[in-house]
Amino acid sequence: MFTDTKKLYLYILSWFPSILVMIIIFSFSARVADDSNRTSGGLTEKVIYVIECITNDTIEEGSPEYDRIHLIVRKTGHFLEYMALGCTFVLPYALLFKSKWKIFLLCEISSAFYACTDEFHQLFVEGRSGNFKDVGIDSTGALVGICVGFIIWIIIKKIVKCMSKNSS
Repeated sequence: MFTDTKKLYLYILSWFPSILVMIIIFSFSARVADDSNRTSGGLTEKVIYVIECITNDTIEEGSPEYDRIHLIVRKTGHFLEYMALGCTFVLPYALLFKSKWKIFLLCEISSAFYACTDEFHQLFVEGRSGNFKDVGIDSTGALVGICVGFIIWIIIKKIVKCMSKNSS
């Protein structure tokens, strides 16, 4: 598979960003419901402050508008976590396979599988629950991240190709 030790080390290192993102996702999911709500609640307050400044309206805590914004903040967090995961999966799979479709599918399957295990994990955390809708949000975020990862991968390949042309 790998012809020299340097390529093997590069491949092993390419997994570190994905592993780091998975650890971050796991640590967020391991927080009990009260801690998780405090974190997202603080961010919700900042978002509401900006909305109130723009609209000159007041959004009361506990109102349907407040709850809707809080839900959007929480689900955006899911989306962004998995967007990062999908993006970081591109490099290790791109180093293994040539087929863009194979890379794409493996990245999406890996992300969706991790989303399923994450929701299962939350079943054992106080006040949390596994939610199949979150797997859909997570998988959609991963899809966007994979597209971003491909763009980055293509740019890197072009830069490397250009540099190798200029150095010879």
